Amino acid sequence: MDVVLPRIVLDEVTRNLREEDVKSLYRLLNSAPRVTIVHEPVPVDLVTKYVDLGLREKGDAFIGAFAEWQQVTHLISDNRHFLSELTDAAFKVVNPQQFLQQYLPKA
Repeated sequence: MDVVLPRIVLDEVTRNLREEDVKSLYRLLNSAPRVTIVHEPVPVDLVTKYVDLGLREKGDAFIGAFAEWQQVTHLISDNRHFLSELTDAAFKVVNPQQFLQQYLPKA
C-alpha cells in the first residue's frame, strides 16, 4: 500500500515528540519503501472546497484537500469531524480499526 504524508502534518506531530522519538519516526519513514512525504503546498482551491464542505480551514480542510489532491482512496483518521461530517469527499474516510478489518488480508 502506498502512503502519502503532508510535510506540514509531520511537522505538527514531531513538535510534540522528544528528539529521540522524532529520529525514530524518521528512521521508520525512511525505511518504508512506499511512504512519500509531500513538501509542495496544497492547492488553495481544494482547501476552499473542503471549508465549504464544513471542515475547519486551519487543519481539517487542509487534510481533506491534501487527500483529494494526492488522489488517495482512503483517509484513515480517528478525527470525529472527518468521520461524522465529511460525506461528500473524493475518498473514503475510515478509522484505523475499520481500515485494518476491511482492507488488510487476514492471516
